[in-house]
Amino acid sequence: MFKDFVYDKYLKAPDPISFEEAMKIYEEIMKEAPDDNDAFDKAWENAIEKMTAYADLRAHWKITPKPKRDNDQRTIKHDSVIASLDQLAECMKEQNLNAEWREELGYQRKRIGDFACYVSLMYGLSAR
Repeated sequence: MFKDFVYDKYLKAPDPISFEEAMKIYEEIMKEAPDDNDAFDKAWENAIEKMTAYADLRAHWKITPKPKRDNDQRTIKHDSVIASLDQLAECMKEQNLNAEWREELGYQRKRIGDFACYVSLMYGLSAR
């Protein structure tokens, strides 16, 4: 059994994103989300799809035996998360919506992956 994750230890690692910070960014996106806007809805749906798929793969990473891990697939999924968030921010800017969250999130890969995991957590909780 893996008992090595401690949240406080994570927060001391390089480039962490706290739960509170991730939720602030998520809430900024939701605050700007227009009603009945096909372009935004499509970009957001794509981002959610990419983030939850990546979070699922990442959550299983430590319990997957090393010979069965596909690092290339993990990189592809991670890249798709980054691209989907960039596309969402661009879509928001094109519609004169505030997309400052993208700069707040930053461009460090681990931090973006962590954000995807937090968003996946929120969607999982909302599906009760």
